[in-house]
Amino acid sequence: MSVLFWVIVMASFATVAFLTYGVLSYCNNRKMVRDRFKQVTTDSMPLINRGEGSSFKKQFLNWISSLGHYAVDDKQDDSALRQSLIQAGFRHPKGTAIYFGLRFLLALLLPVLYLLANVMNGVMNRGNLLFCFLLAGAGFYVGPYLLKFITSRRQDRIDKALPDVLDLLIVCMEAGLSLQATINRVSDEVKSISMDLYRELQLTNAELRTGISREVALRNLGERTGVQNVKALVGLMIQSDRMGASIVQALRTHASFLRVQRSQKAEERAAKLPVKILFPLLLCIFPAIFVVVLGPAAIQISKSAFFAGN
Repeated sequence: MSVLFWVIVMASFATVAFLTYGVLSYCNNRKMVRDRFKQVTTDSMPLINRGEGSSFKKQFLNWISSLGHYAVDDKQDDSALRQSLIQAGFRHPKGTAIYFGLRFLLALLLPVLYLLANVMNGVMNRGNLLFCFLLAGAGFYVGPYLLKFITSRRQDRIDKALPDVLDLLIVCMEAGLSLQATINRVSDEVKSISMDLYRELQLTNAELRTGISREVALRNLGERTGVQNVKALVGLMIQSDRMGASIVQALRTHASFLRVQRSQKAEERAAKLPVKILFPLLLCIFPAIFVVVLGPAAIQISKSAFFAGN
């Protein structure tokens, strides 16, 4: 009896141990496969929005897009707005609907927060209602200005990093690489310099791999960034490719031109500085200097007039 009992116990223990080992091995293999696919997706397809797997973010974006879905009717305006969103760095498939949904949410949220603050403080009157309408209008119309601000900041970052990227392009092409191989190589190296150009070059490389012509892919690069220097560079590369000229020499000339342009912009800002600093001097610094310099004299004059009157 005791021997049979211990045999059953050992068999049960071995069964549970093997089942546990099998389940853990299966889960570990699944985790390794998921990590491998995630690494491949992150390295070779960086244009997929990270964080899309978050269920809360998905639900929130779907809810916001459902709010702005009915505002996206005119196809021409939708195309222009989508281009503006792409130039700002937003490539979500429902980007225009999310944009209008956020504007509607801001128009609704700002007055509600203001009314809640007034209710908690116990201050309610007709002026508060008028201010709520003003907040709603400001929340709805602040979206285009924020989009322009984000777009200009992104274009400035791309413009500043462009000469360094051109140097990398020149080095790779002088080493004997083709244009597509150069873009592929530089897109990996430029990640530490500019994430914006890294994503754009990765997308250009993906377009070239799918069979899109070189001219169309380069023009798409210029349209996606919206930076005038990038458009000029793209036109220069296309023209050099058509004429059979040396693209390396064209890139080197354009890189030197961009650096001269950057130094000229710095000199222009330095020349504007005395005019810009004039108003802070007049409004903030000069009054304090007048108080310090003329204050003791005014006190002495008032004291002398007081004693003379007595």
